[in-house]
Amino acid sequence: MRHPVKHRAILAGLLAITSLLCVAPAFAHPDMAVTARVLFDIRAGRLTGIAQLLSFDAATSARLLARVDSDRDGALDPEEADALTTEITTSLGTHGFFTEIRIADRSVALAAPVGADTRMQSGHIVLSMAFAVSQPAMLQGGTRLELMLRDRDLTLAFRFARVQPLILRGDQGRCTATIAPKPDAAYFGGLVTPAVAVLTCR
Repeated sequence: MRHPVKHRAILAGLLAITSLLCVAPAFAHPDMAVTARVLFDIRAGRLTGIAQLLSFDAATSARLLARVDSDRDGALDPEEADALTTEITTSLGTHGFFTEIRIADRSVALAAPVGADTRMQSGHIVLSMAFAVSQPAMLQGGTRLELMLRDRDLTLAFRFARVQPLILRGDQGRCTATIAPKPDAAYFGGLVTPAVAVLTCR
Protein backbone atom coordinates (compact mmCIF):
# COMPACT_ATOMS: atom_id res chain seq x y z
CA MET A 1 0.00 0.00 0.00
CA ARG A 2 1.49 3.31 -1.04
CA HIS A 3 1.19 6.31 1.23
CA PRO A 4 1.26 10.10 0.70
CA VAL A 5 4.52 11.95 1.28
CA LYS A 6 3.16 13.92 4.25
CA HIS A 7 2.62 10.70 6.21
CA ARG A 8 5.94 9.05 5.42
CA ALA A 9 7.68 10.87 8.26
CA ILE A 10 5.42 9.20 10.81
CA LEU A 11 6.06 5.74 9.40
CA ALA A 12 9.78 6.39 8.94
CA GLY A 13 10.16 7.56 12.52
CA LEU A 14 8.46 4.52 13.95
CA LEU A 15 10.41 2.15 11.73
CA ALA A 16 13.72 3.75 12.71
CA ILE A 17 12.96 3.21 16.38
CA THR A 18 11.74 -0.31 15.81
CA SER A 19 14.85 -1.35 13.91
CA LEU A 20 16.73 -0.93 17.20
CA LEU A 21 14.15 -1.94 19.77
CA CYS A 22 11.70 -4.39 18.26
CA VAL A 23 11.79 -7.79 19.95
CA ALA A 24 8.41 -9.45 20.33
CA PRO A 25 7.76 -11.17 23.68
CA ALA A 26 6.49 -14.73 23.94
CA PHE A 27 2.87 -15.47 24.84
CA ALA A 28 1.62 -18.85 25.97
CA HIS A 29 -1.97 -19.22 24.80
CA PRO A 30 -3.21 -16.88 22.04
CA ASP A 31 -2.81 -17.83 18.40
CA MET A 32 -0.85 -14.68 17.59
CA ALA A 33 1.12 -12.28 19.78
CA VAL A 34 1.48 -8.66 18.75
CA THR A 35 3.79 -6.10 20.32
CA ALA A 36 2.61 -2.53 19.75
CA ARG A 37 4.02 0.97 19.66
CA VAL A 38 1.81 4.00 19.16
CA LEU A 39 2.75 7.47 17.95
CA PHE A 40 0.52 10.47 18.66
CA ASP A 41 0.91 13.38 16.24
CA ILE A 42 -0.04 16.64 17.95
CA ARG A 43 -0.24 20.08 16.35
CA ALA A 44 -1.11 23.23 18.32
CA GLY A 45 -2.66 21.16 21.08
CA ARG A 46 -4.76 19.08 18.70
CA LEU A 47 -4.43 15.39 17.92
CA THR A 48 -4.06 15.24 14.14
CA GLY A 49 -2.82 11.70 13.58
CA ILE A 50 -2.04 8.34 15.12
CA ALA A 51 0.46 5.77 13.92
CA GLN A 52 0.69 2.17 15.06
CA LEU A 53 3.59 -0.18 14.70
CA LEU A 54 2.72 -3.84 15.24
CA SER A 55 5.35 -6.56 15.52
CA PHE A 56 4.11 -10.14 15.17
CA ASP A 57 5.66 -13.05 17.03
CA ALA A 58 8.25 -15.14 15.19
CA ALA A 59 6.00 -18.13 14.47
CA THR A 60 3.20 -15.96 13.11
CA SER A 61 5.73 -13.96 11.10
CA ALA A 62 7.02 -17.13 9.47
CA ARG A 63 3.49 -18.13 8.48
CA LEU A 64 2.73 -14.67 7.09
CA LEU A 65 5.94 -14.63 5.09
CA ALA A 66 5.20 -18.06 3.63
CA ARG A 67 1.86 -16.79 2.32
CA VAL A 68 3.48 -14.21 0.05
CA ASP A 69 7.04 -15.48 -0.48
CA SER A 70 6.45 -16.56 -4.08
CA ASP A 71 10.13 -16.99 -4.92
CA ARG A 72 10.82 -18.89 -1.68
CA ASP A 73 13.93 -16.89 -0.89
CA GLY A 74 12.97 -16.29 2.73
CA ALA A 75 12.96 -12.53 2.24
CA LEU A 76 10.18 -10.00 1.94
CA ASP A 77 10.55 -8.37 -1.46
CA PRO A 78 8.81 -5.03 -2.19
CA GLU A 79 5.97 -6.63 -4.16
CA GLU A 80 5.50 -9.29 -1.49
CA ALA A 81 5.55 -6.63 1.23
CA ASP A 82 2.83 -4.67 -0.58
CA ALA A 83 0.68 -7.79 -0.90
CA LEU A 84 1.12 -8.63 2.78
CA THR A 85 0.37 -5.05 3.82
CA THR A 86 -2.89 -5.13 1.89
CA GLU A 87 -3.85 -8.53 3.32
CA ILE A 88 -3.15 -7.63 6.95
CA THR A 89 -4.65 -4.14 6.90
CA THR A 90 -7.79 -5.43 5.20
CA SER A 91 -8.17 -8.13 7.83
CA LEU A 92 -7.53 -5.75 10.73
CA GLY A 93 -9.88 -3.19 9.22
CA THR A 94 -12.83 -5.57 9.42
CA HIS A 95 -12.36 -5.49 13.19
CA GLY A 96 -11.79 -1.76 13.57
CA PHE A 97 -8.04 -2.45 13.79
CA PHE A 98 -8.77 -3.84 17.28
CA THR A 99 -8.31 -0.26 18.44
CA GLU A 100 -10.64 1.42 20.91
CA ILE A 101 -10.17 5.17 21.40
CA ARG A 102 -11.99 7.49 23.77
CA ILE A 103 -11.44 11.25 23.90
CA ALA A 104 -13.14 13.09 26.75
CA ASP A 105 -15.11 9.86 27.29
CA ARG A 106 -16.40 9.85 23.69
CA SER A 107 -15.71 6.94 21.33
CA VAL A 108 -13.60 7.71 18.25
CA ALA A 109 -13.31 5.18 15.41
CA LEU A 110 -10.29 4.83 13.16
CA ALA A 111 -10.83 5.15 9.43
CA ALA A 112 -8.70 3.23 6.93
CA PRO A 113 -4.99 4.04 7.25
CA VAL A 114 -3.65 6.78 5.01
CA GLY A 115 -0.35 4.94 4.81
CA ALA A 116 0.97 1.50 5.64
CA ASP A 117 4.19 -0.44 5.30
CA THR A 118 5.36 -3.96 6.12
CA ARG A 119 8.89 -5.21 6.57
CA MET A 120 10.81 -8.07 8.16
CA GLN A 121 13.07 -7.20 11.09
CA SER A 122 15.04 -9.76 13.09
CA GLY A 123 12.63 -12.53 12.15
CA HIS A 124 9.48 -10.54 12.89
CA ILE A 125 6.92 -9.12 10.48
CA VAL A 126 6.47 -5.46 11.43
CA LEU A 127 3.44 -3.55 10.16
CA SER A 128 3.26 0.23 10.47
CA MET A 129 0.05 2.15 9.82
CA ALA A 130 -0.64 5.89 9.85
CA PHE A 131 -4.15 7.16 10.55
CA ALA A 132 -5.38 10.70 10.00
CA VAL A 133 -7.83 12.24 12.44
CA SER A 134 -10.51 13.79 10.26
CA GLN A 135 -11.69 16.16 12.99
CA PRO A 136 -8.60 16.99 15.07
CA ALA A 137 -9.43 16.75 18.75
CA MET A 138 -8.33 19.50 21.14
CA LEU A 139 -6.27 17.95 23.93
CA GLN A 140 -5.24 21.04 25.86
CA GLY A 141 -6.71 21.72 29.27
CA GLY A 142 -6.38 18.18 30.57
CA THR A 143 -8.60 16.42 28.06
CA ARG A 144 -8.00 12.68 28.45
CA LEU A 145 -7.44 10.31 25.55
CA GLU A 146 -7.45 6.56 26.07
CA LEU A 147 -6.31 4.05 23.47
CA MET A 148 -6.71 0.33 23.97
CA LEU A 149 -5.78 -2.59 21.73
CA ARG A 150 -7.72 -5.78 22.34
CA ASP A 151 -9.16 -8.75 20.51
CA ARG A 152 -12.06 -9.96 22.62
CA ASP A 153 -11.69 -13.46 21.13
CA LEU A 154 -7.98 -13.50 22.08
CA THR A 155 -6.91 -14.73 18.66
CA LEU A 156 -4.53 -11.77 18.78
CA ALA A 157 -2.88 -10.92 22.09
CA PHE A 158 -1.75 -7.30 22.12
CA ARG A 159 0.90 -5.94 24.42
CA PHE A 160 2.59 -2.57 24.45
CA ALA A 161 6.34 -2.68 23.89
CA ARG A 162 8.44 -2.57 27.04
CA VAL A 163 10.71 0.13 25.60
CA GLN A 164 9.25 3.32 24.10
CA PRO A 165 5.69 2.03 23.77
CA LEU A 166 4.27 5.52 23.28
CA ILE A 167 5.83 8.26 21.18
CA LEU A 168 4.72 11.90 21.12
CA ARG A 169 5.46 14.17 18.20
CA GLY A 170 4.88 17.91 18.07
CA ASP A 171 3.70 18.35 21.67
CA GLN A 172 6.49 20.76 22.71
CA GLY A 173 6.65 19.01 26.08
CA ARG A 174 3.08 19.87 27.08
CA CYS A 175 1.69 16.33 26.84
CA THR A 176 2.34 13.15 28.77
CA ALA A 177 1.55 9.57 27.82
CA THR A 178 1.40 6.65 30.21
CA ILE A 179 0.24 3.04 30.21
CA ALA A 180 -1.98 1.62 32.92
CA PRO A 181 -4.07 -1.52 33.45
CA LYS A 182 -7.82 -1.16 32.91
CA PRO A 183 -9.56 -3.78 35.08
CA ASP A 184 -13.06 -2.58 34.20
CA ALA A 185 -12.36 -3.54 30.56
CA ALA A 186 -11.36 -7.14 31.35
CA TYR A 187 -12.39 -9.58 28.62
CA PHE A 188 -12.24 -13.24 27.62
CA GLY A 189 -14.40 -14.19 30.56
CA GLY A 190 -12.65 -11.67 32.77
CA LEU A 191 -9.34 -13.52 32.48
CA VAL A 192 -7.49 -10.82 30.55
CA THR A 193 -7.02 -7.29 31.84
CA PRO A 194 -5.95 -4.98 29.02
CA ALA A 195 -3.52 -2.10 29.26
CA VAL A 196 -4.61 1.33 28.11
CA ALA A 197 -2.49 4.18 26.76
CA VAL A 198 -3.48 7.47 28.38
CA LEU A 199 -2.60 10.81 26.78
CA THR A 200 -3.20 14.17 28.46
CA CYS A 201 -2.02 17.68 27.59
CA ARG A 202 -1.89 20.80 29.72
